[in-house]
Amino acid sequence: MWKQLIMTAGVGVLLFQGQIASADNMSPQDLVQTEKSLQQTEQQVKDTKQSIHAIQTKLKQVDHKAEALRDKIEGTSKELEEVEESLIPAEQSLFAKVVSSVLPSAKAEAAEAEEAHQELVEKKNQANEALEQLKEEQEQIEATRQDVKASYDEKSKQYKKQTNQLSDLKKRYEAMAPDRFLMPAEGRLSQGFGSASGQFGYTFHNGLDIAAKTGTPVYAAEAGKVTKVSSSGPYGNHIQIEHNVDGQKWTTVYAHLHKVDVKTGQSVRQGEPIGQIGNTGNSSGPHLHFEIYKGDYNFSASSAGNAVDPMKLAERLGGASPVKATF
Repeated sequence: MWKQLIMTAGVGVLLFQGQIASADNMSPQDLVQTEKSLQQTEQQVKDTKQSIHAIQTKLKQVDHKAEALRDKIEGTSKELEEVEESLIPAEQSLFAKVVSSVLPSAKAEAAEAEEAHQELVEKKNQANEALEQLKEEQEQIEATRQDVKASYDEKSKQYKKQTNQLSDLKKRYEAMAPDRFLMPAEGRLSQGFGSASGQFGYTFHNGLDIAAKTGTPVYAAEAGKVTKVSSSGPYGNHIQIEHNVDGQKWTTVYAHLHKVDVKTGQSVRQGEPIGQIGNTGNSSGPHLHFEIYKGDYNFSASSAGNAVDPMKLAERLGGASPVKATF
């Protein structure tokens, strides 16, 4: 369990298990892995909750059966008591014994009484046998109940552990993840958003350029779906990804790539590797040209249009400054 978790604004400092980890030491892969663990734990919590519900249902069924069995045992015990009371032999007078040995009618009555007595004995034996079987069944049901109860206790402990783990993962993820967009690469800001010199035919720069060595990883700025992968035009090798953030559609562009690692139609997580920085298309050196559009992609060579300054929306892990001063 995380003993402490803090975030210092602008510096991006996290404290996990008593150890400080700055944003410089965290990678997008950490974010992706934390998100995966979070989703897996959420599913585990859901599955365990369903298991607990099933066990509770089974426990109720066992308790209902045990209660019905107790009623049967009580009824059979009462029946046995009544039979035993009927079997208590009544004292027979000397006169009755003499008469029964002489008179035919008395002999017949004695025979009937003996037959009735034997029937009661048989009934007693049957009741005793039934009572023994019911008690054996009761023991089996109680053993089953103990097993079910043990399973319930185990699952309850597991559920508590998983919910605590889920809470910790949520705190960790929230502390790591940017508010909206992740800066997709580490490097030096070589050109910002705004007016441009007119080189390559545009007077407004709709994104920002992050200069870094060829092969530097590029990551998805937010979870979304890859809508375009192309190697032609002024962008060279480039990718477009559509995102839905709190119901708002956004589009991000990653241009001048050396290598592309995703395909059109592919879903990506925030922080997932999508390519590498390169020098393709209209580029004067290895860098990533990164654009963010509120809505659909709608490039304009002379104005911002619906493009938004990435420096205002994108940040590094843990709330650190968007791009490094040097690389």
